[in-house]
Amino acid sequence: MRIRIAPQYTASESFIRSLARPGYFEQNGRTLQKGRNTIKLFAIRDHRYVVKGYEHLSYINRLAYGVFRKSKAERAYCHAVRLRNLGIDTPTEVAFLETRRHGLLQMCYFVALYSEYKPLRPIMGPDAQNPEAAAVLEALAAFLLRMHDAGVLHKDLNIGNILYQEDGGGGYRFQVIDTNRMQFRRRLSLRKRLDNLRRLSCPAPAYLHILEAYAKLAHVNTDSVQLKGTVMRLFFEMRQRSKRWMKAFLKKRIHSEKRD
Repeated sequence: MRIRIAPQYTASESFIRSLARPGYFEQNGRTLQKGRNTIKLFAIRDHRYVVKGYEHLSYINRLAYGVFRKSKAERAYCHAVRLRNLGIDTPTEVAFLETRRHGLLQMCYFVALYSEYKPLRPIMGPDAQNPEAAAVLEALAAFLLRMHDAGVLHKDLNIGNILYQEDGGGGYRFQVIDTNRMQFRRRLSLRKRLDNLRRLSCPAPAYLHILEAYAKLAHVNTDSVQLKGTVMRLFFEMRQRSKRWMKAFLKKRIHSEKRD
């Protein structure tokens, strides 16, 4: 077992170590998300912890993460620390834990404090001109610009991985989650920024509103940014649909061959 705990949360070491016990993660906590990975909420003493369990690792990934690369849980933890140092908010990192067998990674967990921030997706309707929605989108554009100015590329930058909260003064604060896939660079070109923004999975009116606000704040041509951003998003979505179609086709083909 390999474990790292933030100094201020060493009192929770017993709980964090319990994640390595067979069946503990599966049988305890409240499930928030179940899919390729599982996210659960645990209430331990005076704290609420969100634990992300990275599951379903292939043999190649068990070997790669066990020997050559940092695990997803370790990267999520380290990236959260780095984001905070750059002034980009994310739920407070608590720990990561890995279990191994014969040098191969078996399971890994990233632990963070539960955030009171709300999901952004529910307000991303088709009406981007709604006053509340427009205010959030413009504040979001400013947050994304600040993140890019800091050299941060979130490689899974979709609306589901951004949380928000009113700041009490008429503005909004944001947090990014799912921090294991990130890059940190000294400087980002406009093309790199638009390439990153194309991943925003929101309705077209909201996406165009974000691009417009982003361009104005960055003091670049609005029409050019919206045009380039739209074209890049269209190609990205076409590629994503092709990948999904190919996966579904192969899955159906394999299932058919097994049945025969």
